[in-house]
Amino acid sequence: MASSQVASYMSEVPFLKETSRTAGRDALRKNINAAIALSSAVRSTLGPSGQDKLLLDDQGRTMVTNDGATILESARVEHPIAKMLIQTSSTQDYIARDGTTSAVLITSELLQNAWRLIEQDIHPSVVIRGYASALKHCQSELASISFPVDDELMHQATHTSLAGKTHKAVQEHIAKLAVLGSKAIQENDGNAVKCDPTRVKVITQTGGKMTDSEIINGLVLAKKPLSSKLPKTLVDGKIAIIDGGIENESDGLDMKIQIESVGVL
Repeated sequence: MASSQVASYMSEVPFLKETSRTAGRDALRKNINAAIALSSAVRSTLGPSGQDKLLLDDQGRTMVTNDGATILESARVEHPIAKMLIQTSSTQDYIARDGTTSAVLITSELLQNAWRLIEQDIHPSVVIRGYASALKHCQSELASISFPVDDELMHQATHTSLAGKTHKAVQEHIAKLAVLGSKAIQENDGNAVKCDPTRVKVITQTGGKMTDSEIINGLVLAKKPLSSKLPKTLVDGKIAIIDGGIENESDGLDMKIQIESVGVL
């Protein structure tokens, strides 16, 4: 008898008293507005004239950046659609290492255009099929509008991607190194030219200037010299293959003193 009374009481408790439920076009409009609001946060960072954003975390630390992925990952959002856009940006950054801001902005524009069609009583599934058909058409037209690039165009594109991230002189230097590095790992695969980014290793060193960075075609061993008298640079050197360590030998003696009586002191 007691258990049935408890069950009856719990069924009358208003668990969803402080919540609201939205459905239909109203819910769709709110989802699209969330995507537009998120894209507005990174829209002004796009392009060579993009503006920087000042980010502040919970511990009071500040960071100035115009990188869309960094801004979106630092944002604290609760809306599920906004979280999906941030995940899209992270996936774009993981696969292509660029285009994070463009991915969010294009998605936002597609959603806005879809809303105009829905206001004309076009079903969302019809809009999705239309976007899928448009995607196939765009992919088929890419070959007709593509054109070969030379070193100058590659340098301009790389320089643009670095805009706002560091000093202009450093941008120029890093852009040249990026183009040289991409050419060093190019491979001809039939009619296409591919690059394997895993063949590039970035080694950072403390001290010096960023303009001291250079491209080294070959193997680099991050090793300290055995002696300060060794030359800093070598030209046309020979490679020695050593089966063993190349560390300095210890000059100390491995010995123990055992005192058996006080008379030996």
